[in-house]
Amino acid sequence: MMSHLTTLSAQQTQAHPHPSSAKVMRNYQVVLKCADQSQREEINQRIRILEERQTTLLTPYVVKKAIDLYQSNPKEKFFVRKLGKAVGMNPNIAESAFHWLQIAVKGKIDKEKKVQGMFNFLLKNPQQLIEWVIFGRSPYTERSLENYWKLKRRYIINLLVNTRTQADSYWRKKRDNVYTSATLKLNHLLPIYTQLDVLQAIDDALFYQQHEFSVLPKLTKNQQTFLNKLKLLKKEQSTVVPFLPSWINSPQPSRWKSLKELAEQLAQVLGKPTRKLFSAVRLIVVFTLFDHYMQSVPQLIKALPVEQVVPPPFKRKKKGRLPIKLLMKKDYVITREGNSKELTNQVNKQGWTELGFPQKGKKRLNAQVHFPKKVLEYIQNGARIKVFQVSCGKAPSYKPRVDVVLEGTHDCFHSSTLLQSYLHHIPAKKTSVLGIDINRLGQYMVVFNVPAPLPPDVMVLAKSYDHLSKKVIDELNLGYLTKRKEYNTLGSCKLKGELNRVYARRSRILREITRLLPHFLAAVLVKKKCKTLKIERLTADATGTKGALAKAIYTMPDSLFIYKKAVWLASLELGYEVKLKDVPPYHTSSIHHGCKGTLSRVKGQHDFAPCSKCGQQVNTHENAALNIASLKGVILPNDLFPSTHV
Repeated sequence: MMSHLTTLSAQQTQAHPHPSSAKVMRNYQVVLKCADQSQREEINQRIRILEERQTTLLTPYVVKKAIDLYQSNPKEKFFVRKLGKAVGMNPNIAESAFHWLQIAVKGKIDKEKKVQGMFNFLLKNPQQLIEWVIFGRSPYTERSLENYWKLKRRYIINLLVNTRTQADSYWRKKRDNVYTSATLKLNHLLPIYTQLDVLQAIDDALFYQQHEFSVLPKLTKNQQTFLNKLKLLKKEQSTVVPFLPSWINSPQPSRWKSLKELAEQLAQVLGKPTRKLFSAVRLIVVFTLFDHYMQSVPQLIKALPVEQVVPPPFKRKKKGRLPIKLLMKKDYVITREGNSKELTNQVNKQGWTELGFPQKGKKRLNAQVHFPKKVLEYIQNGARIKVFQVSCGKAPSYKPRVDVVLEGTHDCFHSSTLLQSYLHHIPAKKTSVLGIDINRLGQYMVVFNVPAPLPPDVMVLAKSYDHLSKKVIDELNLGYLTKRKEYNTLGSCKLKGELNRVYARRSRILREITRLLPHFLAAVLVKKKCKTLKIERLTADATGTKGALAKAIYTMPDSLFIYKKAVWLASLELGYEVKLKDVPPYHTSSIHHGCKGTLSRVKGQHDFAPCSKCGQQVNTHENAALNIASLKGVILPNDLFPSTHV
């Protein structure tokens, strides 16, 4: 089934180069030091003018030519040179503009392949196809593509919804009556159906699901639960049926959200408010509309041109502007002292270089670019300067941003300084197997089956994040709403800007925690002389949740990259390969590791729970880590170099 998908990653088919010879690129922010604030603002204004010039070059005609050129030869040097000749533009700022355009076109082509793969999958699965046409989403499709493409669930959801919207737009442009049918419009009208049709759909859905499950030797817990939901709706059909025709025959602002609300309402009416009936009700709706849509939808999907569904790059105005890309050996309007080799040698000797910002009719302004200690260490290890990126800053500081891209082997970017600094916080008792429980941001965000307290710098960041989330943002939101009600434009604008800055600061804190955690985990593995690290299968997803649960899931350090990087760093220090295993997540937090009793969790109390068998008050996170360490797991393949910044 999945073999019909056409987007197998090239990384899965190419052999990894030897670590010592593999070249990688890393991006770091550096400091632009100006003489004073007035010079900084003038330099910032000149950069802004260049960014605006760069944006004006990306016209629809240029984008169309770029797409045609990329399909003939995707190599960047060929692409930029040929595109400049094809469109008759060759200012030096075009080199930067066409660099970004090449990246955007590459993304469009890749998305077209994914959309085609998605269509192939939907055509092979009619039930999911109809579900997608009605709701713009299909959970089974989302899970299947997520596992096949190894991408985040949110990306797949956005792909499904955006493709459905674009397909709707394409169909509306057609003159034929089949295309302009109101029943094909997303979140609009559906075909008219009666209660008898819904009754028949309930019977068909239950029969189909029982037949599908009958060939399985044993049903899983989720499969049995789903079948029980369908049987419940069949049993209570006299109560359920009147609700569905009225929902089908009425226009809805969002079919997905409104059906979810209807499922919650049905659960209340049936006297089972805790039952989640959404998936079962959704299946009944699909079976009700199945025959009508199968007459035309598969033919429409087959005739749908993918290149029309995926919009071209820069069709919509992006928030902010593209930074100026200063490629080496190019005569740019922002000058620098020499080519890549000369700049690398200069920075290696004195720790800084100089950029010039000329403007016609005005004096050229110069500013020093100073490199952080960490970046200088990488350059001294053999990395070389590849590219500078310059972008203008915003009020109130008007501070321009400069990034440097370094190129070198992986050895150039490896540093164990942070790992070594964490070692003295960790008890020295050795253990060959470590289990780790992953939780929301805070004191118990990562808990081992042996004592290993979080380092102070990570705890400070976690407390800062919590303070911003629970106090500062709430106060600013309240003040902002008050100013809006008072029609105080100036005050509301100031508070809105402050809110944006606090959100950006909170995001940076989360990113910094994600950067530090692998080094701490690696330090624990090194100090304990660990040979195997076990983690739960990482399936946490905030989709479909709300409130405190959604916030908790969002802040969980559940990225597999964190643990692969930790294992890789520890393996380098220990001199042998540390294995990473994942174990099934079922009941690790609800079964007491000591006596195998059940932990009774109370709503709102996540950290401690009493055992129903022995009565002991148990730390649920430490207990889960002990359970994880004792379970059998599946070895995950180690990435040679999973880190973007090691």
